[in-house]
Amino acid sequence: MDAPRTGRAALVTTLRDAGDSIDSFIAWHLDIGFERLFLFFDDPDDPDLPRLAARPRITAIAHDEALRHAWMRLPEYNALGSFTGSEVIARQVLNVGIAMNLARQQGLDWLLHIDADELFFSPNQPVAELFAAGQAFDTIPFPNFEAVPEASVIGDPFREVDLFKVPAIFSPGPFTPEGQALLRSTTQLQPGLRFHFYTNGKSAVRLGARDVRPNGVHSFARTSGETRLAPVPAAYVLHYACCGFEAFWTKYRRLGRFSDRWFGQDDIRALIGPLHLDARDVVAGGDRDAALDFYRRRIAIEDPARGEALIAHGILLRIPEPRQLLARLDAIR
Repeated sequence: MDAPRTGRAALVTTLRDAGDSIDSFIAWHLDIGFERLFLFFDDPDDPDLPRLAARPRITAIAHDEALRHAWMRLPEYNALGSFTGSEVIARQVLNVGIAMNLARQQGLDWLLHIDADELFFSPNQPVAELFAAGQAFDTIPFPNFEAVPEASVIGDPFREVDLFKVPAIFSPGPFTPEGQALLRSTTQLQPGLRFHFYTNGKSAVRLGARDVRPNGVHSFARTSGETRLAPVPAAYVLHYACCGFEAFWTKYRRLGRFSDRWFGQDDIRALIGPLHLDARDVVAGGDRDAALDFYRRRIAIEDPARGEALIAHGILLRIPEPRQLLARLDAIR
């Protein structure tokens, strides 16, 4: 039987081109109670790497030859090794495997995997208490909300964006004809899913659980036997995807003309809808004006009246706590 654990939690992310928002990402997660952040820099020459590596409670790791050799010792490498040059998902999963080993060595109890454009949000319970309550389970799933930018010029989304799409599992409506018409006419909300990116949340793994490994980027699973999955708590991952035109443009310029399928087999359009591929194509065309028009039509809701109407119908929700906390931290520095 696994030994009892407590709630000391770490976080792992793989990042590139994070910009100034990485400091807000770090400040938020350390303040809310994460013991350590494992930051894997996909660009080994990222100028933020040495600066952040010098900070307490941060482990910064470059994507270099040493890391690639470490990947080869992981059980996931056999399936993912051939994709490390083409699929960021493969590198993310392998980095999570490395972080699991490091976190165990440091006596930590839980590891959460999220992206650098995401924040973990537990509005009703301290982080350590939340994770300590899950010690009878192998993994804890957290639903995700997807941000809605309200402007094309955004510097730090964690400080400037507080509007989010409500997952359909929480608010399946609207049920009125007026609300349904509003939803249909809002081109920034994908029909059916509403979200443009993933909808299946992110997860944390209990590091004392035996034989539990990363199962893609969203979950963890036992290699044999049934995974003990905790009930979904009232805590969430806030996904600030493509907040600001420059972030949108930079992301898709970096991704380039990627395949229509992940790992050569998973149909992206069928899994998450058309925006990811449509964005790839418009940015690949090189016309910034056309890309900005796309961003305004398909991603940002710049009409305040429409935003408020969508809130009134339960389609969108404001979550101001991250920007409020970050502002308070600024004030006491």
